[in-house]
Amino acid sequence: MGLAKTVRVSMVPRMDVFQGGGRSYKRITMHITVHIWDTALLCFALYIVACVSRVSGFTYGVCELHDPEQCGGRTKFFCYKRSLEHVPPKFPHNVTDIDISHNKIKGIKSEDFQNLTHLETLNISYNSISYVEKGAFRDLISLTELGLSSNRLSIITKEFFQGLTNLKVLLLDKNNISTTENSSFSVFHHLECVKLSENKLTDMKLMQPIFRIQTLNEIHIASNNISNFQSINVSNSSLRLQILNLAHNPLNIFRISEDIFPYLQAINLSYCFSNRNSEWEVLNTSFFRNVKRLEMAGVNVSLERFKVILQTFNNSLVALTLSAVPLAKSLISYTCHIPTLTTLTLRNNNISSLKGTGLERCCQIRTLDLGHNRLADLENVLASLTNLTFLQLGYNKFSYIPSMIQNLSMLENLDLVFNQIEKLGCSTFKNLNNLKTLRLYRNRIKVVKDCVFQDLINLKKLYLGSNYISFLDRAFQNGPAKLEYLKLSSNSLASLKTNDFRGLKSLRTLILYDNKINSIDDGTFDKLISLKVLNLHFNKITDESLRPTVFSELSNLLELTLQNNHILKAEYFQTPPFYNLTSLKVLSVLSQRHHNNQSFLPYNFLQNLRHLHTFWAQNAGLKYLHDDVFKDNTQLAELALSGNDLTTLSPNVFLPLRKLYKLYLKETRLKTLDFLVQANLQDLYYLQISNNQISSINETIIMSLPGLRLLDMQGNTFTCDCSNAQFIKWLEKSNFTQVLAANTYECNSPPNFKETQLLNLDVSSCSENNEFYYYISSTCLVLLTLIISLIYNFLHWQIVYGYYLFLAFLYDNKKKGSHKPLGFQYDAFVSYNKHDELWVTSELLPKLEGEQGWRLCLHHRDFQPGKPIVDNIVDGIYSSRKTICILSQHYLESEWCSREVQVASFRLFDEKKDVLILLFLEDIPVYRLSPYYRMRGLVKKRTYLSWPKAGQDTRVFWEKLRVALGARRGSEEENSLSDVQNVL
Repeated sequence: MGLAKTVRVSMVPRMDVFQGGGRSYKRITMHITVHIWDTALLCFALYIVACVSRVSGFTYGVCELHDPEQCGGRTKFFCYKRSLEHVPPKFPHNVTDIDISHNKIKGIKSEDFQNLTHLETLNISYNSISYVEKGAFRDLISLTELGLSSNRLSIITKEFFQGLTNLKVLLLDKNNISTTENSSFSVFHHLECVKLSENKLTDMKLMQPIFRIQTLNEIHIASNNISNFQSINVSNSSLRLQILNLAHNPLNIFRISEDIFPYLQAINLSYCFSNRNSEWEVLNTSFFRNVKRLEMAGVNVSLERFKVILQTFNNSLVALTLSAVPLAKSLISYTCHIPTLTTLTLRNNNISSLKGTGLERCCQIRTLDLGHNRLADLENVLASLTNLTFLQLGYNKFSYIPSMIQNLSMLENLDLVFNQIEKLGCSTFKNLNNLKTLRLYRNRIKVVKDCVFQDLINLKKLYLGSNYISFLDRAFQNGPAKLEYLKLSSNSLASLKTNDFRGLKSLRTLILYDNKINSIDDGTFDKLISLKVLNLHFNKITDESLRPTVFSELSNLLELTLQNNHILKAEYFQTPPFYNLTSLKVLSVLSQRHHNNQSFLPYNFLQNLRHLHTFWAQNAGLKYLHDDVFKDNTQLAELALSGNDLTTLSPNVFLPLRKLYKLYLKETRLKTLDFLVQANLQDLYYLQISNNQISSINETIIMSLPGLRLLDMQGNTFTCDCSNAQFIKWLEKSNFTQVLAANTYECNSPPNFKETQLLNLDVSSCSENNEFYYYISSTCLVLLTLIISLIYNFLHWQIVYGYYLFLAFLYDNKKKGSHKPLGFQYDAFVSYNKHDELWVTSELLPKLEGEQGWRLCLHHRDFQPGKPIVDNIVDGIYSSRKTICILSQHYLESEWCSREVQVASFRLFDEKKDVLILLFLEDIPVYRLSPYYRMRGLVKKRTYLSWPKAGQDTRVFWEKLRVALGARRGSEEENSLSDVQNVL
């Protein structure tokens, strides 16, 4: 079978999905189908792939890219508060969210956001942007939210928003915008919200294009310089607007002559109408028939004008804000006549008494906000407001809780923060069976008796922080039974006793930070069977208080915070402190107050925390980690050890953490990362090792973290020599791991390279040149493929001949030693071609076997069936005294005949005997034997027999053949050996 001479190559790209470490990845592969077209063409293609398959670097300077796996399927680019003066030069093409706010960017150029067709949100707020070039947003066809707040824009040109056809939210507040060209907003077809507050807009006619956007629901134009708001300047047709914010504008005229706001639900007119003679004209009160919320804070008009304004909304108003209104007390009685009103806000009105205000007639009110006033007593004014569900009395001057609130049986939320309340009595909250949230923080409460909350059977949230409570004295022994959230932070609690929380079986969150707790009794938390979060940070808790008997019943606890205490002084715990917290997922012990001295993390500190997901131990004064400290924490995904003195780390520490995802080692005085090589952190996603003393990183370290996507190495002491050559090349080529601020890494040594950027270091002179090796390897591969192809095409038969010669040699060696000189099975092995079989069977066989009595070995008769052909040939030759080769043109062209000659010649050489007889059936010129080198050599050195031509006597031939078969002279054997040596 000949070799085909063509190779056709078709390359089809395909995207595969594969998994690693519990996460899915996408990989594009190129499948190559070989159909045989030109071998050289395939080799050339392989050479090109090998030479050009380089990848670009993967660093965005001081910016961070968070992939979809971390952000719910979105690709987010963060670069806020990084002192940028220009938009970053490149973004990933598939980014969906960009935040480059809080920087010093002065302008947006036309090429800054090219080809970002997947971008959905763009935040460029809080910069110094004064211009946006034409077409800067033309490619952002998927953008739905654009933030340009707090910049220095002054004009919106007609090309400003080109391309933003799908924008829904536009934030332009806090700029210097005074002009908007007429067609600038015509590009929008889906815009729902526009914020233009705190600009320099004055003329409503310039804003007509905005108001006329059919999809617009919300517009904010507060804090401009608008003095005249008339419907004729806004639109001549109905709008779908639902929210209108006109606050902080010096309105003198407000005139609505057409029904252009049929869907309006909320309007903010706070701090408008500074002129008491301001004009208000709404031709028909039905124009605002759907307005439910009206904000009139800071409005200073006459009482009559105020009433006129309120009459406009009498039919639908639900929520009214009258904060900071000089006439607020005088308006209370009038507002109570609005039948639909349920929410009334009266903050910042300097009210010290509610007598005579008529508030008692607001029976329909459900939410009342009287915060930030000077109230010290309610004087029974609210007794009739039996429908109240929310009462805000914070930031007043109450020294006690008014007894009249006991009449508010429907109350669900009571806020009394920032007052001067000192005592809570047993009947203080009597009849408040529906109260769910009670806020009492920032008062002067010292004692809480166990009867105070006994009537609050439905209370779920209780805020008692920032008081003077020094002990609980079983305050919660009797409940509230349904309490889920209790905040007792910033008090003076020094100890926790066994029965302090016994009645809180439904409690889920207990906040006790910023107290003076130094001891906790056994069983303190025993009844808190539903507790999920326990916050004890910033206290005086010591190792002695961390006993398993303290936390024995908290089997459902998920989060425990112990930061800023006095723990981690003991080198060893007699019994693991958190052994019973079998569900704990988050544990924080960071910032211990003795961190200037040496701290310890006992090897059994985290024992049995088999579900621990996050462990924070920053700034804890740790200098050593035992190899077994995390042996039970196989589910740990986030580990923070920054700010400790961990000069060296053992890889054994991290071996149990097969699922570790984030590792923080900032400012730990690390000098090397060699521990990562054997740490087996296959799934590590984010590694922070900034501000350490790491001078170099080799390729072995990099390759040991196959899942690394974010690497922060800022502030290390890099050495600018060949020890970092591999790291620099990896920085330039990696398209998988993002290296934060790689372009800011500076050399610390040698002195002549100090403050040189690491990426500017020329490493071409370093001994290891992978690119050269790749070139040499690919070149050798191409040349080798070409040579093999040429040899196969032009020297095919010579290769086959050599192969079988080698096999014959092996078989000859195998038979050597096992052969016995006497007792041959056959007198001769006959080697012939099937085309000459007729002559063998009709002439040779009858003469030699029939008349002369020789026993011949014929392959068609004597070969063993099922045995390999080569084995049959070798066995036949070595089982015969002689080998007769019947030569013809067909014989020369036969592969198997050639092998038989090879085996016979090996035997001739090894046994030093005349075992080969050449018999020509036809005349074959010597030049015809040239392609058959071995046969030509044998004929040239040996005497051979020729079959007589037709008509000649054959008796001489048969006699010579008989003599050849019977020759046993030693001299002949020696001559034969000399001939064979010359041939071989």
